[in-house]
Parts: sequence; structure tokens; C-alpha cells
Amino acid sequence: VTYRGEETDWNYRWYKNSQLVIPFNTKPEYRISPVYISSSGSYTCEGVKGNKISNTSDAVQLTLSDQPQPVLSISPQWLNPGDSVTLSSEVDKTSTGWRFSWYRTVLYRAGLPSLSDKSYSLQPLSDNGTTEVSYTLIPAGPTPTGRYVCRAGRGDPVYYTLYSEPQFLWSGDLQPSVSLR
Repeated sequence: VTYRGEETDWNYRWYKNSQLVIPFNTKPEYRISPVYISSSGSYTCEGVKGNKISNTSDAVQLTLSDQPQPVLSISPQWLNPGDSVTLSSEVDKTSTGWRFSWYRTVLYRAGLPSLSDKSYSLQPLSDNGTTEVSYTLIPAGPTPTGRYVCRAGRGDPVYYTLYSEPQFLWSGDLQPSVSLR
């Protein structure tokens, strides 16, 4: 706290959600380390000098959340021979800097990344993540019917989201259908 441009010998009280958390601090800052989900809240402070108490500061809102999970959408969800399909992912409308990775689920195989329950392995659709929030799948060869997931990461070291919930893509059969009469 400065008073008319001069440093003074104030002490500080820190509050979280209007509850006193630090009754006496000689520094005009409050460091929280490590942070936990429970650290989320509205923080304010007051300066104290002798029997003088400053006005309460404006509140600063600290919001922490669990590991985010992207939402995957597939369009169209029914693929005809020769069509392409777009996989799109959204993590959080307010966060940026994510790199997206796209996967097709296959029967569980050791050595491949897998979903947490090990019910399926994940076959990468591309080698590296991309900053693009969508991925265009242009089938060449076997039909791409199956479940698809994505996840995102950012930072160094990389902080990853959870995998998205699997989405199913149906594709038309290249073989003519057989009818029974």
C-alpha cells in the first residue's frame, strides 16, 4: 500500500469468500502454492496500520477446475462412399492455446494408447497434434465405421485434457446390399 506515493509500514489481512484466511502479513501480496480446486474463491485484502484499517480491496476471483474434457462432434455422422467427414472438438470457449489430437478406437492392443478402462486402444489419425479445432477424414480403403475420440494438450510440459466421449461414425457399405425374396 502506498500513501500519497510513499511506502508505509502497513500490514495486510487477506480474505477468501469474506472469511479471514491470513490475519497478519507484512507483504502486500498473498501467494497460494500449491493451488487446489478448493483454492477457488473470491479474494480481498485490507491494509492495517496501528488502529487504522483501509477500505477493502476489490475482489479478485480465482477459479480452478478439474481436468477439462473436450466435446467431439462428427458431421455428417452417416458417411456415403467417397464422402469426407469432419471431426470437431471444443474444450472451453474461454481457453486458448490447445493442440488437438484425433483417434479412432480399435480393439485393445498392448502398446497403443487406450481408454482408461482398456476396453479400446486408440489409433492416431495423424502424427502430431494440430491447433485446428477440426480434422477432415477422407476415407481411402476400408470403411471408417467406428468410434472416434479426441483430446487436447497445451503448455510445456504438456497438460492434457481427458479424452472426449467417443462418437460413432457410420459409413455406407461399398458393396451392393443383398435382399432376400
